[in-house]
Amino acid sequence: MIKNPKLISKAEFTVDMIETLQQYFEAYEVDGVVEVEVTSEGLWLPNPETGGRQFLGRAKLEQPRQEIL
Repeated sequence: MIKNPKLISKAEFTVDMIETLQQYFEAYEVDGVVEVEVTSEGLWLPNPETGGRQFLGRAKLEQPRQEIL
């Protein structure tokens, strides 16, 4: 058992995003696994056939940062 694994990344999913992932799973899977790319603009499903990608979604919109003066 791995003790104290280091957190590398987090991804948040809405129900709609999970339904989309399920709907398109067969088109984007390789050996039964789907890769999800995490970018500053949201989550993407890379297409192994075309090299393109489909926007999966973004669970939350970022709040604008307030500058401290």
